[in-house]
Amino acid sequence: MLGTVVRPYHRAGEYDLDLVSLLDIAKTSITQEELKKRVGRLLADYNRDHNSTACESPGHVSEGRRSWCLHYEHFHMDVLPAIPDAESPSATAIELTDLNLRNWQKSDPLAYVEWFRSQCATQFDSERAALAKSYGSVDAVPKHRVRTPLHRVVQILKRHRDIFFANDLDDRPPSSLITTLAGLAYQGETDLIDATVSAVQRMHDHIENRGGRYWVENPACKGENFADKWNDYEIRRLKFDQWRAAVEHDLTSFVLETSGTTALHRRVASAFGSDPVEKALQQIGATTNRARVGGQVNLTPGGRLTTSTTATTVAAHRFYGGQTTR
Repeated sequence: MLGTVVRPYHRAGEYDLDLVSLLDIAKTSITQEELKKRVGRLLADYNRDHNSTACESPGHVSEGRRSWCLHYEHFHMDVLPAIPDAESPSATAIELTDLNLRNWQKSDPLAYVEWFRSQCATQFDSERAALAKSYGSVDAVPKHRVRTPLHRVVQILKRHRDIFFANDLDDRPPSSLITTLAGLAYQGETDLIDATVSAVQRMHDHIENRGGRYWVENPACKGENFADKWNDYEIRRLKFDQWRAAVEHDLTSFVLETSGTTALHRRVASAFGSDPVEKALQQIGATTNRARVGGQVNLTPGGRLTTSTTATTVAAHRFYGGQTTR
């Protein structure tokens, strides 16, 4: 529903889809184990009833810590058993099972979607209005079809993450953490490169230390910590910092590339791979390259590179004798 899915990095990679199986049952009427097993039986029955010749038939069903997984040929679907959270003021709040924890875990995926859209509300409304021509009216435009600069920022970060951690899947930061930090750091930038670099630079402003524990709270569900694994595995926090620095370095180098479009494409491919995100960045890169050559690449007060006209113009550089480049 967020609209930030990216293609799998490897050709053999799978799309990862998340679903919630919400049963309208009071917490006092069922245990975590009973809920997990009930949903598991439903999925097992579904798998049995759809023989292997049916296109919608999963290959098999496996159990995870919080969810069940339906494995298909080119994707897998995580199904999360849940019940309504009657104690929450939110009508969409849910409680989850967890094999490793005694207490029910809390979440609110629908409220999170609304929070994410609120972080780019102005851009969301503008993009939705632009799509209205194709749908007949603004109200007819499905919200999940709208893509703002923040949506693209998250896609870029997730794509870079997938490549950076291609051989280290256990330590890669989860999408929920990246999306939340990007949403908190986003300040309405419309230039995609500027928005992405600014987001990674501001991420640490939104990582808390609560009694010696790393904490990035779910803005839509008080008490849910997206950085909880850092407290058990310090190496994951350290690798997150390494990745964050790599994103900033790669994008800054991308903007400063002076060897022409081919070199720009090569830099993008090394950091983001060959998928639609790369193609979008190449188009932006060509625009940025023209802006740089034309003297329109500027510095923000904080020292960040941007094509925004409100910043300070980057001075020309003179290489190769009298030839001027920027």
